Amino acid sequence: MIKLLWAMDENNLIGKNNHLPWHLKEELQHFKRTTVGQTILFGRLTYEGIGGPLPNRKILVLTTKKDYIINHLDVKVVTNLNDIINTYQQNLTDDIYICGGKKIYEATLPYADELIISYIKGKYEGDTYFPAFDLTQFILTKTTELEQFVIKYYKRKEQN
Repeated sequence: MIKLLWAMDENNLIGKNNHLPWHLKEELQHFKRTTVGQTILFGRLTYEGIGGPLPNRKILVLTTKKDYIINHLDVKVVTNLNDIINTYQQNLTDDIYICGGKKIYEATLPYADELIISYIKGKYEGDTYFPAFDLTQFILTKTTELEQFVIKYYKRKEQN
């Protein structure tokens, strides 16, 4: 299954200079709990913004640079998003968590089986906003209220 995971403020802001515009320990812990032991996909700039591989995760880094190399056992450079979508779409045994950036979210939103959104309370400064999306295609399945943010879990509605 294809799961999109992101945090955004009240204005749909998701980034500032390829980093998060906020530093919320609890939200980072939620990201870690959700993705440990999983396969996650980053765009190259987002991956570079986090500064390297995250422990206990298989990381795919999508780039158009054919000669881009990352020498790490848990990181694989990929250049074809369609192959990733075909592998994980409607796959009931293996999940991939799409974790940014904006271009990757835009490209994968139409294929998302689930959305996991952290709604950060407040408005922050930044330069990257989540692309427009239609929540009417999804059903809210769970809400977790925390002091500085709310996590909402959505599942795509069944197609007729």
